[in-house]
Parts: sequence; structure tokens; C-alpha cells
Amino acid sequence: MATALRRLPLAVGSSSRGDALAPLQLQLQLRLLLQGQSRGRGHAVHCRPLSTTSTARSEQKRKAGPPTSSTVSFPCVDANEARAERLRAQAPALTTSDAVASQQNQDAGPSSSSAQQPAVAEPAYANIVSGYETFTHPEPFLLDYGGLLPTGFTIAYETWGELNDARDNVILLHTGLSASSHAAATDANPQPGWWQAFIGPGKAIDTNRFFVICTNVLGGCYGSTGPSSPYPISADEGGSSANRIAAATPQSASVGQQDPTERWATRFPILSLFDMIRAQFLLLDHLGISTLYASVGSSMGGMQSIAAAHLFPERVERVVSISGCARSAPGSIALRYAQRSVLMSDPNWNRGAYYGPDRIPPHTGMKLARQIATITYRSGPEWEQRFGRQRRRPASESKPSPSPSPGASTTSTEPRPDLELDPALCPDFLIETYIDHQGEAFCLKYDANSLIYISKAMDLFDMSDHSLADLRRRRRKNALEIWGPEHPEAQEEEEEEVEEGHAGDVEAKTTALQSASGTTTRKRPRPHISTLSSYAAHAYVPALARGLANLRAKPVLVIGVQSDILFPVEQQRELAECLRMNGNERVTYYEIDAPHGHDSFLIDVQNVGLALKGFLMSS
Repeated sequence: MATALRRLPLAVGSSSRGDALAPLQLQLQLRLLLQGQSRGRGHAVHCRPLSTTSTARSEQKRKAGPPTSSTVSFPCVDANEARAERLRAQAPALTTSDAVASQQNQDAGPSSSSAQQPAVAEPAYANIVSGYETFTHPEPFLLDYGGLLPTGFTIAYETWGELNDARDNVILLHTGLSASSHAAATDANPQPGWWQAFIGPGKAIDTNRFFVICTNVLGGCYGSTGPSSPYPISADEGGSSANRIAAATPQSASVGQQDPTERWATRFPILSLFDMIRAQFLLLDHLGISTLYASVGSSMGGMQSIAAAHLFPERVERVVSISGCARSAPGSIALRYAQRSVLMSDPNWNRGAYYGPDRIPPHTGMKLARQIATITYRSGPEWEQRFGRQRRRPASESKPSPSPSPGASTTSTEPRPDLELDPALCPDFLIETYIDHQGEAFCLKYDANSLIYISKAMDLFDMSDHSLADLRRRRRKNALEIWGPEHPEAQEEEEEEVEEGHAGDVEAKTTALQSASGTTTRKRPRPHISTLSSYAAHAYVPALARGLANLRAKPVLVIGVQSDILFPVEQQRELAECLRMNGNERVTYYEIDAPHGHDSFLIDVQNVGLALKGFLMSS
């Protein structure tokens, strides 16, 4: 039935007031009309009351703003604050690196409630505070980038197997950035080492045949002298700059006294990987070992294994470089710089001076740096298989798997459609909990300054001939300033320095090196055919090949991993390429299609282990 609406007169008043009230009065009259007509027909028309109350309520809500976060929990932030409070309470016990290490050894797992234990076994980069032996060098130690270490610097090391009568079965094992000397269990320390699956009777490095030595690198914090070591009292007497703070005169260098309440901190001199190698070979001299059966290393250790053969070609018979390189690439440098940046941005870092009784280590910066590092150590394909986009579930809502596989998590990560998960700002996705766990577990297990110094040494590594020549000039200049022109380190080299040229000059330039060392090739090398995708993208390769001339007659094993983003496989390809450009026909190159990224050298025992064992037993 049609409803007729009659026109209603508007209230009349003053023009301004009438204009303001007209719309409201019209709505009120319309409401009354509709109510009256509905009552006449038995219909109820529900009209929302129109009043200024609703407008006032809306205005109150607008002024109140958005809901507060008082009910939102942040367990990751709480854990970080709790860790800081715990460290402040324990500050007197954190004045030495050993005390920091001891504290962390007591931690069974991550303190963050948001962290989740990984579902598969992780590399055992365990913190080691005992069980190693030490060698103390009795003389000052010259450094490549200026200054020197006074008498008494220390190298921590461990050994496996037996040294034969000829002393020619020695393998020197080089470590990654943050590893200790504890590569495998020993009688003094039965805890599994970071390469436990590769070292032992019948394993890739067979201790029934080889005598294995592994050191904590110079600059580290697991027994070797580094930034967290006691500071020599005499070191300030001759230092001319922060880089040369380490005793710039022979008189002060020979004293080597230490203040047990002071630490080197960032007064520690800049190191090169070659400095670390020279320190290791001083240890070999101390042990009466003149020749290495093999120089073996992975990651940073793969760089060091090459450096060892370059510095001491007459003492290294074979080289193994796994997931390493001969030249740090810009991408790798950038990733390590990002880690140092977040670490140095932590106020507790305090420009490296965080060892005092009123200081705490930069735990937040270290955790973030490790999270970045973990992203570079593994790969997206592995995480897709392992975590996907699955979310973390509260422990009370997790259900055990019916038959978990060995080493797998006992908590099901299968999606449950009957359970809705609210997003969280702290670790929420399983991949986030994994990254959080890795950072939490590491943030106090390693000295922050050691991380800064050693990662910088990795960035500086470049085996190109012009880079090596510059480093030699720096070293001679440093020796000249400290000891004078009569010192052997200050003498000009008799050999003419290799100048930058073309790839075709490599053979001619390296023939002289071979003749000088008493080694000659039996036949002319076969013509080299490049395997690199584009020479335009590898313009530095000829210079890199010339820098690797000392390795041209040695058996070399190079292993790369296709999923590695920290040391992209292209770097291992170009290493093998440069060695072959020098006429080395004893280069073995393997490329592994593994999903674990850079950490494959720690995890892939089947592929990496078999390749390593075959090379050591047959080369």
C-alpha cells in the first residue's frame, strides 16, 4: 500500500538559527510521521533515535585515540631486558672473556621465551674454555697493517692422531670466523667439536693416518691473544696511532708486561689473514714440524689454506679450500659490514671498551649480528622445506608428533585448521623463531671485538698480485719504522714484484718462480680454456691468477656449494679457474647441489666428507 507523505512546514526563526536547526527539525517531524502511520497499520518501524548523544560519543572515541598496547605482550623484548638485567647483576664476573664464556656454558638453551629449538641438528660451534694447549711466542710479532704484538702473544691449539717419525703426516686445519680450536672431541675435552663428523678413525680426515692440528686464530677469544686479552702495560710507550698502539719500538715490544685489569679492546692492531697464518707457522716451528701434508680449511679457513700455501709454498704440499675464495667479493664484504654496523650501534659496545666491572657486553648488537649472519649461512630452499610459512604455536596448544624421526622436533608443526593464530610482533613464523634462537644462543658466546677484527681481516683478503704487492710494501715500511733498515723484514725483495698485466703473461712470470724454488714442469701445460661465464664480469681474474702463482704445482681441492650466498659458488669456480690458468693440472673441483647454503661444509658429511677423504688419500 502506498504511503503518502504530506509536506510539513518548517519552523521559522531567525535566519541563522533557522538555517542551523532546519535539518534536525525536519528529521524529527519525519520520524513522528512514520511512527504514526506504522501504528495505524500494525507495523513497527525501528528508527535509530537522532540526538546529539551519538555525536558526542563519536567525538569521545575520536579524542581517545586507538586502543593501547597494554594488553599486547612482547616476550622478545622482555627477554632482552631480562638478559641485560642479569648481566648488570653479574658485571664483576664479566671482566674477562673466559668469564663470559663460562657463564654461557651454563646456559642450556635460549633465554628468550619466543625462541624455538631447531628441528634438525645444528653445527656445534661450542664455546671452549678448557681442554686446549697453548703456545706463547717469545719474540715481538710484526703485523701487515702496522705495529706489532709484544713478546708473549698466545695461540691456543688442539691435536688429534699421532705424529709419525718422519713428521710428514700433519694436516693443519683452519677454522671459520667464530670457531674455536675444538674441531673434535679429545681426552681433555670430550664434548663434540664443530667438525666432529669429519675427524677421527676412518673418517674424512683419518686420524689413524694423519696428525691433525687446529688453532684458535690470532685475534680470537678462545685461548689465543685477541682484543679481550690483557693489555700490555708497555704498549702505549711507542704507539703513534690506534693502528700502531701495539708497541712501536723494539724496547717496549720486548717487555710484554700485562695489566690484568685492562683489555686490548679496540687498541688491538688491525690483523690480516696472513698475520694469522704466520702465527700458526710459528706454532709449527715450536712443534718441530717443517712440512704440512695438507692445509685444509672451510669458509674463512678456505681462504687461510690458500694463504698458507702462498706464504710457505715449500712447506705446504696440498691445499683444500671448501666454500672459500681467493678474494673477498663486494657482496660478502657488505654482509659482514652490516653485522659490524648493528654491533657497533649497541650503546654497550662503547667503542669497544666494555670489559670493565661497570660494563656489560653488547649482547643486543651481537644477537642482531648473528641473526644477519645466520641468514647468510643457510639458504632459502632449505628454509622453505624446513619451515615454509608455518607459524609458531604456544606450547599449550602444540601436540606431539605420533612418531618423530631421529633428531626431529617433538612438536608438530602441521597446520591445524581448527586453531586460529593471532599475529605477533615478536617471533611468530617458525623461521623467525629459528633466527631468534640462533642470535640468542650466540650473543654471549663470542667476544664482540673479536668478531669485528676477524671479519674485517676477511674483508681485506685479496690474493690479486697488486694487492699482495701493496701488503708487502706496507710490511716493509712497518719493519723499517720499528727496527730500522738492517732488519730482514725491512729489506727489499730480491725478486721483481709481479706487475699487473694480461692473463697470457701468467705462465712466463710463474716459470721464474718455479725455477727459483727448484721445481720445473715436465711438459708444457695444455692450452687453457676458460670455464667462466663471462670474462667481462671477471676482469680481475688475470691479476688473481698471478697472485696464486705459488700454488701452480700443488694438488688443490676446491669445493663449492650452489646454494651458498655468503661465498657464492662463482668464487670457487674462479679459484679453480685461476689455478688452471697458471698451468696447474692437479686441480680438483667439486660443486655440490645441497640445500644447506654456506653451512654445507659443516652438515653435508656425505658429499663434502667423501670428496675430502678421496683427495687426501689419493692426491
